[in-house]
Amino acid sequence: FYIIPIIILGPLSGTIVDFLDRRRILFLTNVAESVIVLFYLLIQTKIWPIYAVIFFYSLVFQLYIPAEGATLPRIVPKPLLPVANSFFLFTIYGTMLGGFSLAGPLMRLVGGDGPFIIGSLFLLTAALAVYGLPRLNSKVHQQIDGPQEFWGEVKEGYLFIREEPAILFPLILLAFAQIMITPLVILAPSYAINVLGLDLLDAGLALVLPFGVGALLGVQLVILVLRRMRKKRLINFALIWATFCLFILSLIVPFIQEWRLPLAVLSVFFLGLSYVSCIIPAQTIIQEKTPEEFRGRVFGVLGFVVNLAIILPLLVTATIADILGVTWTIFMVAVVMGIIWFFSLREPYVYGNLFAKEEEK
Repeated sequence: FYIIPIIILGPLSGTIVDFLDRRRILFLTNVAESVIVLFYLLIQTKIWPIYAVIFFYSLVFQLYIPAEGATLPRIVPKPLLPVANSFFLFTIYGTMLGGFSLAGPLMRLVGGDGPFIIGSLFLLTAALAVYGLPRLNSKVHQQIDGPQEFWGEVKEGYLFIREEPAILFPLILLAFAQIMITPLVILAPSYAINVLGLDLLDAGLALVLPFGVGALLGVQLVILVLRRMRKKRLINFALIWATFCLFILSLIVPFIQEWRLPLAVLSVFFLGLSYVSCIIPAQTIIQEKTPEEFRGRVFGVLGFVVNLAIILPLLVTATIADILGVTWTIFMVAVVMGIIWFFSLREPYVYGNLFAKEEEK
C-alpha cells in the first residue's frame, strides 16, 4: 500500500512539480501529512484502515520528494551545494537517531497516542518553515496546455536523463545505495541475535546507533574532503570502503570471539560514514548538472526509481537469509557493492551530446 502510489504517481510527480510553485507544494504536502498522521488516533488497533492511511500518506509524499530535491539547488549558490547537502543529511540522520532513541521512552511517558500527536505537530512546524521560503516557480515553464503537452514534458524529462551520463550514473548510484542499505536494515535484528549473540532490544544500540553516528560524522567530513578531492574520487573511495566493511561483517566478525562486538560496531560505524560520503557528492553532481527546467523531473525520477528499486530487496532479503544465512546474504551485498565500485571507476561522469556545447562554453 505504500508502494502503490509510487507506481501510480511517481513517474509523473516530477513533471507536476516543474510546473507549479514548489514552495506551495512543500507547504501543502506537509499540512496534508500532519492531518493524515492524526488518523492513526482514530484507527487504534483496526488493521485494514491502517492501509488506507499508509496509502494516502505515501500519495502525498510522492509530490513532496521532487519538490524538496529541486528546491535546494534553487535557493543555495552552486559552490555551497556540498555544504548544503551535508547539513541536509545531518538533519535526516540526526533526527533518525533521535527518533530511534526516544520512541520507546516517549511512549512510556505520554502513551501510545503521543508520538502521533507530536509527529503531526512536527509536520505543521515543517509547513511553517517552508512557508518562509521565496516563491519557487520554474523559471522556464509556467503552464501546460492539455494532456498531450503534459505527456510530452514527461517524456522529455526521461529522455534528458537517458542522454546525460553526468545525470544518469549518479542517479543509478543513489538508487543502488538505497538498494544496498535496505537488506542491511532488514538483516540487522537477525545479525544482532544470531551472529553477535545480543538481545533483540539491543540491536538498535549495537548497529543502528553506530551507523547513525558514522553518518553524522560523515556529513561533516565530506564538507572538508570535497574542498581537496573531486566528487567522483570521493564516491569511488566511499564505495570500496563500504565493500570492505561489508566483507568484515560477513567473513571475519562471525568467526572471531573476543573482539566480535567491537569489530562489528566499528564496521557499521564506517559503513555509515561511507554511505553518506557516497550519496552527498552523487546528489550534488545531479543538482549541479541539471538545468532548472528539468530539476523537478530528475528528482521525481530519482524518488520513483529509489522507492521502486527497494521493492525486490524488501520481498526477497528475508527469504534469502533464511536459506543461505544472514552472513552469506551480507556477503552477496558486499559483492554487488564491489561491482558497483568497479563500474564507478570506469564511468566518466561527463555530459552527453545534449548539453555538450553549453558545457564547453
